[in-house]
Amino acid sequence: MTANLSGSIIDLPAGPLGIAIGGEYRRETSLENNDALTNAGLNAGNAIPDTQGAFDVKEIYGEINIPLLADRSFFHQLNLRAAGRISDYSTVGTVYSYSAGAEWAPIPDIRFSGTYARSVRAPNIGELFTGPSQTFPTGIQDPCEDIGATGGGALGDRCRADPGVAANIAANGVFTLNQADIQGISGFNSGNANLQEEEADSYTASVVITPRSIDFLRNFVLRVDYFNIKVSNVIAAPPRQFTLQQCYEQGREDFCDLITRRAGATAVNSAGSLDLINAPLRNAAELTTEGLDVVLSYRSSLDGIGVPGSVNARLAYTHLFDNTLVPDPLADADPAAGEIGTAADRFTASLGWNTDDFNWTFTGTYIGRSEVDDQLLLAYGLEPGDLSVGAEFYLDSQIRFTVADNVDFYIGVDNLLDNDAPNILSGVTGNVTGTDTAADVYDVFGRRYYTGVTFRF
Repeated sequence: MTANLSGSIIDLPAGPLGIAIGGEYRRETSLENNDALTNAGLNAGNAIPDTQGAFDVKEIYGEINIPLLADRSFFHQLNLRAAGRISDYSTVGTVYSYSAGAEWAPIPDIRFSGTYARSVRAPNIGELFTGPSQTFPTGIQDPCEDIGATGGGALGDRCRADPGVAANIAANGVFTLNQADIQGISGFNSGNANLQEEEADSYTASVVITPRSIDFLRNFVLRVDYFNIKVSNVIAAPPRQFTLQQCYEQGREDFCDLITRRAGATAVNSAGSLDLINAPLRNAAELTTEGLDVVLSYRSSLDGIGVPGSVNARLAYTHLFDNTLVPDPLADADPAAGEIGTAADRFTASLGWNTDDFNWTFTGTYIGRSEVDDQLLLAYGLEPGDLSVGAEFYLDSQIRFTVADNVDFYIGVDNLLDNDAPNILSGVTGNVTGTDTAADVYDVFGRRYYTGVTFRF
């Protein structure tokens, strides 16, 4: 249920004073009920739990736009804006979000703006109530490997304190793992009913240039946005290698509680080998991102050259200066800008020609050269930047035309150039099991076609 009121309350010399106030009540419920075989991991996949939960939230908000100056030298327009929202969740309690900013147009063709905002995200039903789901992580390095009966400092003492590790050392002289041990590590990902809200402080600055007063540039629009965002209490599961490091190198019992080793040898696994490393969600991480978004658009009629219709072009470019995750307050920062999944440079460009009943567009996506996760490389004795995947470019196209009143036909092709996804070895961060690449980043299907009809009633 929502209710809101917006409009102008008084006219100031520079324009109307605008406000908006409102309230909302919302209840969300979710249920996922799998069969018993799926729950047990016996249905051609890992164990998947049932999930059921609900929450409700009551909110009120207000916004105001204050025009200060208008139609003066160097002040075509100057506005101040502010907004605030109070939200009362049945799960995390009362939270507050707010923002303030200014907008200045010295002339009609140029507009500057800046905003500070405090944003809040409450945990969703899955994050709160999802039960343990099984996974088999790759690339795990056991810190106890090659530890002997003596030595190794505090790390050695903590490893030998496990009965299975001690038995393995007694049998082999040093803690020894076989291939089945390395590949047989499992664990459970799970939600956490005690999660609290995430909070973000963001600073943005923008300039929009619409040079309508310059005849040969009047069809262009350029927008540049700088953003700097810091999110605290990030809801995330600790990386499993980080869990091992915190337990055995730092001696933190809260991380040791997430680790289970085999007490004795099995038919295929060694005594003391890692059995489970669990990863429940928690509010411990901190994420910082900083970057630049640039959007250039163009639209022009082709009547002047005797061609029907118009041409449209748009280029959107993002450059990341920083994208850093701190998985725990006591952990080192993990910079990820320029790594697989967070490429430092990325752009999407589109070019189209359209008339009243015909539209043909091309869309290109560029993903810049990306490095393999530096934390993984360090675990293998390599340096950040030693391994990377090259830049990728994907081109899509679609033709759409009207065949009758309220009926459109379209045909298109994705990955027109049939580019292959870059190969990323199993065990490397970003590899999606069964695809040999980062399937959530790169196209794994190759060139493909589609067609369809749209009816409007």
